[in-house]
Amino acid sequence: MPRRPRGEEALRLLRLYTPRLRWCPICGAPVLGRETCPRCGSRTLEVKLVPPGDAKPAWEKEKKETWSAAVEQLGREAAERLLGGPTAFWLLNPVQALDAAHEILVDGHTVAQRHYDPLERQWRIRPDRVGAEILVEEETGPYAIVDEPLRPSAAVTPARISSDARTPGAYVAVKGKGPSYGVARVLERGQLRVLKAWRRNRPIKWRHRPRSLSIDEAVEINRTWLEEREREAAEWLRETLARHSGRPLAGLSGGKDSTAAAAIAARASVEEAYTVDTGVEHPESRETVEKAAEKLGLRLHVAEAGNAFWQGTRTYGPPARDYRWCTRLVKLAPLSRLFRRLRSGSRIIMVTGQRGAESPQRAAAPRLAQSGTIGRGRDLVASPIQRWSSLEVFLYLRLRRLPVNPLYMEGYERIGCYMCPASHLYEFHVFEKRRPQLWAQWLTVLKAYARKASLPEAWATYGFWRWRLSLPSEARQLARRLGLNPEKLASAAIAAQLHASAEYSPRATCLAATLPGPRAPSSLRDWLRAAGQPPRGIAFDEDTMSIRICTPSPPRPVLAAAAAAWTCLRCGLCAEACPEEAITAPGRIEAERCTSCRACIYACPSSVLADALAKLAREALRHAQQTGIPRSHGRSRRSLHSGRSSDKHKPRNNQGQRRHRGKDSAPHRPPRTRKEARRSRKGGQED
Repeated sequence: MPRRPRGEEALRLLRLYTPRLRWCPICGAPVLGRETCPRCGSRTLEVKLVPPGDAKPAWEKEKKETWSAAVEQLGREAAERLLGGPTAFWLLNPVQALDAAHEILVDGHTVAQRHYDPLERQWRIRPDRVGAEILVEEETGPYAIVDEPLRPSAAVTPARISSDARTPGAYVAVKGKGPSYGVARVLERGQLRVLKAWRRNRPIKWRHRPRSLSIDEAVEINRTWLEEREREAAEWLRETLARHSGRPLAGLSGGKDSTAAAAIAARASVEEAYTVDTGVEHPESRETVEKAAEKLGLRLHVAEAGNAFWQGTRTYGPPARDYRWCTRLVKLAPLSRLFRRLRSGSRIIMVTGQRGAESPQRAAAPRLAQSGTIGRGRDLVASPIQRWSSLEVFLYLRLRRLPVNPLYMEGYERIGCYMCPASHLYEFHVFEKRRPQLWAQWLTVLKAYARKASLPEAWATYGFWRWRLSLPSEARQLARRLGLNPEKLASAAIAAQLHASAEYSPRATCLAATLPGPRAPSSLRDWLRAAGQPPRGIAFDEDTMSIRICTPSPPRPVLAAAAAAWTCLRCGLCAEACPEEAITAPGRIEAERCTSCRACIYACPSSVLADALAKLAREALRHAQQTGIPRSHGRSRRSLHSGRSSDKHKPRNNQGQRRHRGKDSAPHRPPRTRKEARRSRKGGQED
């Protein structure tokens, strides 16, 4: 399986795809890749963005919501100075935060940020960079002056503060010695907590003039650049198809990127397209797919998933960002069945809308690659718009008058299934208003799962179900605001799904779990042979579909093999992934042809259970090491999703009664040596 880039490596990859975005100060328009403005010929200025800098146009609804919040929180005068009103041309650059958040770029300057507060269900606006300096120097809006240099995270006392910047929790622009500038939050006792700070050699008088600009004007200014990008992508795809034989198919999902890539494919003489109906798509996405195929003249093939999502939810529980069985079960599996019918002895060349700026993993992917799951490595994936930015895609769709999913105009960042765990809570709240019946159906499933796992209802309503193995810092922050324990939310759900409990004894710490779902007609012995690794420290019970793990580092392929054997939903991905064609039917392995390459195991949707089991085993061992349970209680069992310990295996006294420690008594510990045993029998005296 490909390794997921993280940390500095991920940031370095994303920086490779930072768009060449500049701004014309005369026309007040974004200019793509040109140092001079195509309209007026003046020199353009570089626009600095937080990586990956995948900015997009702000649509009418987004501007109205943001403008209303800015007027309320910053004041009308400050809002007009920074944003220019809802008719001005803005760009929104996504940044990482508690939920949906963007840098707001107006007239080529980062003037503010907007953050969605899922508790209040409203946008919070705070000045940023150029906007903060303008407010302080012009003494408008919420600002403060401090008699010391500003440092991030420092608590400072303002020497002077505007009257509209005294409300606790409000954001203010700050100026300190240096000069230094920053953004701070007002604390309860009038102090300021500095959130961001930077230094200047001298104060700058910014020429900031927000102006109105239509999306069509922005397209005309960048027409030559867009046509060059289109020509390069089409020529690359045409040469790729000439070098590699196969049946080319353009992918359509209803999103902007797939529509742009399909348009490039049509210019490279591709005549067919495919789409996957997962059964839980946005209705708007299906309409956009049909319109795009008709506009581009592509013959559309549809892969149907049926009710696979709901069947998978009953077996594996709700999907999550780190527990993503859904992509394989409701997208890749139907697609593999469709391609098997269309392949006819040749391979499929999939033309997709993958872009490097979307994620570090996609940034690390080449423009042309072998399919990792479908077609046993024979099929190819071509990404003609790999180096395009989101702004280029939107302007290109406008240039060619191609259909755009209306959900983007509602503020959606990305479009997939309507309950996709990669979505923001803001998008769920928008969907709840647009499709209340569909959202109520999904929320009922989540609440039932929360009750089963003894989790609070907030686990369902505030989106904590979007993570299963560990919560990121943003989700932990939200949990603390709600008065919840993030540690219990992190793994209680998956522990309940697996009926997991930790067994402690002086000899070992073990994890006992029962796999969910229907009993599959597969041989565990064959799947363990496919794993190619002996199950050391792991015991299986085929009658009860249970696993007992007594090792801190259980081999993932062995756990995944057991999950594949016992929870098979007969999707067929294992047979499609096997390079030796050793799987004749879903879950049926011919032992003499199997080479233990593990391709079938990694393709199976149930392999996500292996990561969950390994995490629970590590947690059980860590809990034992931190609390010393095996030494203090002897044999005991602890349910991992409820946190309660059972006294079934607690030591008994001579009368057969269970021993309970008093409130102030020392913890009981069995004697470790014969000398300790003799000393304890004689009241602690030496022999």
